[in-house]
Amino acid sequence: MAADEVERLKEWVRELSPRRVLVQAPPGLIDVARDVSRILEGMGVEVFFSGGMCWGGCDLALREALELGCDAIVHVGHAEFVRSHSIPVFYLEHRYQNYGPVASLLPEILRALRGYGRVALGATVQYLDLLERLAEDLRRAGHVVLMGEPSNHLRHRGQVLGCDYSTMTSLDKDVDAHLVLGSVFHGLGLALITEKEVFAADPHSQKLVALREMAERVLRKRYAQILAFKSSRKVGVLVSVKPGQMYLGLARWLVGLLRSRGYDAELVVVDEIRPEDLEGRYEALVNTACPRLSVEDQERFRVPVLLPNEVLVALNVIGWEELLRRGLLSSYPQSWVMTVLTERPRP
Repeated sequence: MAADEVERLKEWVRELSPRRVLVQAPPGLIDVARDVSRILEGMGVEVFFSGGMCWGGCDLALREALELGCDAIVHVGHAEFVRSHSIPVFYLEHRYQNYGPVASLLPEILRALRGYGRVALGATVQYLDLLERLAEDLRRAGHVVLMGEPSNHLRHRGQVLGCDYSTMTSLDKDVDAHLVLGSVFHGLGLALITEKEVFAADPHSQKLVALREMAERVLRKRYAQILAFKSSRKVGVLVSVKPGQMYLGLARWLVGLLRSRGYDAELVVVDEIRPEDLEGRYEALVNTACPRLSVEDQERFRVPVLLPNEVLVALNVIGWEELLRRGLLSSYPQSWVMTVLTERPRP
């Protein structure tokens, strides 16, 4: 952890004076979570570790913390996502400070960007402190580099999430290509909603991947799932209890819409969306939780797992090309609400 992050954590503890804190982190940052625990215990705080998966800032362990009588949560590895919560949450972003792994990828990045004069640059939260230095290196090589301002679920300039790329899509018309500093997972989400080439530069794996062709393959598979959905009748509409993924109003509306079109639709409440829990109960599912689950995990399911906007395509409310043009495929459901719901047919 950076020294300034440690000091902010300590100051937060001094101001809040919690007796008991739940520490939550993804598996890859468990050592950071243990460092946090040592700091908290050194300040007289009782610490519990959350043993569940931690998929993002949307996945706060609020219920666990309240049931344990915790006064606060320290959430490691993500920027603030849920602003409204029942107990205080400290988001420890754990930003990387070592530019070396990025510098070692720079020659490959520059080769990949030949012919792309204007580039939009973004990063996952861990790499944000290295973003401006990379931008300067690209500018010295002759590129025009742009970074977008935060909106929607994003909190920082240039930040990207697996479900929110507004810092980069806002620049789409002004650039020739996009470069995401982070994993292929994060780059692919952007490639699904832009026609421009997207490169994912992963300092951890030391790989640079062009994602246009991969995105095209994913889009073909998504369209095949939409066609398969059309022949289903028993449909489960999934609504998540995770605080940053709960779209109950949207799920209710989709149940009504599907029923009005002859589908036997039910609203199904879930925490983790796992095929083994839903196997054999439905001929198709609609996912109003994390949109990337439908993209990355579809092959784990024997039935189509459509996003809300894909349901509109299946019901011939909007066309596939319109969905792609609007850039809605891997965006969060509320983006769909803002852009399409006003035009919806009445169930």
